Order: sequence, then structure tokens, then C-alpha cells
Amino acid sequence: MGARRIVGVYWGRFNPPHKGHLSVVRRLQKACRLVVAIGSSERKNMRTDPFSARERKAMMESYLKESGIRGVRVITLRDGPSESWAIANMIRRCQPDVLFLSTEKTALARRAKGKVNVVRYRRTGRISSMRIRDHIAAGDPAWRKWTGESVARMIVRADGIGRIVRAYQEPRRTPRQRSR
Repeated sequence: MGARRIVGVYWGRFNPPHKGHLSVVRRLQKACRLVVAIGSSERKNMRTDPFSARERKAMMESYLKESGIRGVRVITLRDGPSESWAIANMIRRCQPDVLFLSTEKTALARRAKGKVNVVRYRRTGRISSMRIRDHIAAGDPAWRKWTGESVARMIVRADGIGRIVRAYQEPRRTPRQRSR
């Protein structure tokens, strides 16, 4: 009987998934049985979250397949009422041995510490989901080179370009302000 392979969770919004995310997935998959957990699943059509969790999950799964990456489980996670609740929900659903977070996610890492082993990594490169959304909103087709062809097709089919442009035209508001 072989040793149990550790379970690692790579948690993010992936809004949309891009080449930087894939690079991280490739590295982490070598070290563990990887779960990609897509957070902020309740929101969509907002500047920071233009796509629903279901759409981002489909994008990630399609991008992994396009890239020849197999054996990665992709799930959506509700954020819930607080980060502490979200962490408890992630632990309950994924039962991870380790949670991988970028060094930008300091508050989340601090709250998860003691509940799960947290491994931090530094983002490299200049690709980000926000940069992709900014280029889409500006009408710059350069965004396509930062993500997979399957993701680009899904964005276009879902009127993602129009949704992002409209979200960028609205004044910036917090989710709490939006629900009023």
C-alpha cells in the first residue's frame, strides 16, 4: 500500500484564469493532490468579479484540459459571512494538508494559520486577472495572449467583454453598497 499523497488547495478568484495561474498549478501539482478552489462564488457582473463561479470553474477546467493538465480537482467555494467562515468551509469541503496562498493574501493567511498548514508563494510575472480585465475594458485585444484560447472563447461567448466594459463604466462600489 502506497503512502497517502498530501492534499493541497490553491485558492483564488481566477477571474479569469490566466497563464500565471497555470504556472502555479503545474508547480503545485508535482507536490500534492491539487484542488483549485474558486472563491467569491456568489458575485458576478462586478468590476472585480465579472464572471460567476460556475463560469470560472468551466473556464479553469477547460484551460487545464487545453494545457494537458490532468488530475486537478476544481471546485467553487462560497465566501460566506466572513473569512473565518470561508476558511472553515474550505477545510470542511477539501480536507487539505496544505493551503497555498500568494504573499498578497496576508489577512487570509493569518486567519488560516493554526487551522491548516499555510504555504506562501510570491507572484512572479506581470500577468494578473485585473490586468486582463483592464485590457478588455479598454478594448485592447492583447488580453488574449495572457490566457488560454478556450478561456478567451468562453469570455466572448458569455458576453464577457460587454459585461466587463459595463462593469468598468459603473462607479466603484463595495458588495455591501451593491446589495442596497
